[in-house]
Amino acid sequence: MNQRVKPLFLILSNYLQFIKLKRISTDSNCARVESGDEILAVSTLVEKEEMKAKIEKRKLIVHNIAFDLETVKNIIEKDKTRFFARLGLFKPKDEEIECESVQLFYEPFIVARANYFLDYYKKKTYIIEVGEEVCEVIAFGQTFKPKAGTGGGILKRAYKAIAFDAQERVIHKAATHMGLNRTGREIDPTRLPSGPTELEPEKALKRDGSSVRELKVSPDIILDMIRSRTAKRPPDAKKIAEEVFEVTEYALVCTPIYEARCRRLKTGETKIIPVSGVTASVLSL
Repeated sequence: MNQRVKPLFLILSNYLQFIKLKRISTDSNCARVESGDEILAVSTLVEKEEMKAKIEKRKLIVHNIAFDLETVKNIIEKDKTRFFARLGLFKPKDEEIECESVQLFYEPFIVARANYFLDYYKKKTYIIEVGEEVCEVIAFGQTFKPKAGTGGGILKRAYKAIAFDAQERVIHKAATHMGLNRTGREIDPTRLPSGPTELEPEKALKRDGSSVRELKVSPDIILDMIRSRTAKRPPDAKKIAEEVFEVTEYALVCTPIYEARCRRLKTGETKIIPVSGVTASVLSL
């Protein structure tokens, strides 16, 4: 048997060279091409199943209290009618709303940020158009016989082409930033208050232990959630060169929140208004 005649995928594995091609079809599995652009012919690779995982150690972050109780009470008193407005316009009178209490709590949140990197190969069939006079093409030690085809569009132009199977090397990246409240409900982490933090967070929580709310879920639950959302192999990934999942941020954030309990005397309607002890803004997490 002629040693120069080998299966195409073995021939391609021995050649890393540029083929002058111009892609004129956008089909995900087949590309018709003419001379023009440069596409790198790729080699076959032994598939790897293991994914590298790098998980940042969980940190405890406790925000400093920037606004005291009296300041927050004054903020609520000045704006308390707004929270009982109907249709955003009809507000009750100031004397109709009573602020019954304002209490300080440390509200726990879990936040994480992850990156996913995938270097993989996918199968691709290339169709190279040739001249009408061409009866065969020899490339990579293989002989290809042109076949007749018809182009898309209104004109349906006829052409001759050869087809060969190859593999494309693709880099896929993904990133996710997510947060959970103390019950495990997902929240937007960018809406969490930001400010100075305690230098000794564990001591700060022990000092104010009675006002620290309990976390109802395990902090590690967010790792499973962010991994399933971020580390997704594309369906066309056939061979894996490198796959890395990395958690670059993982923290339990305890932020001070004042909860004001206000009542509309006329109707008995009660509302709990959360105010950040870091920014003094009303929260809507």
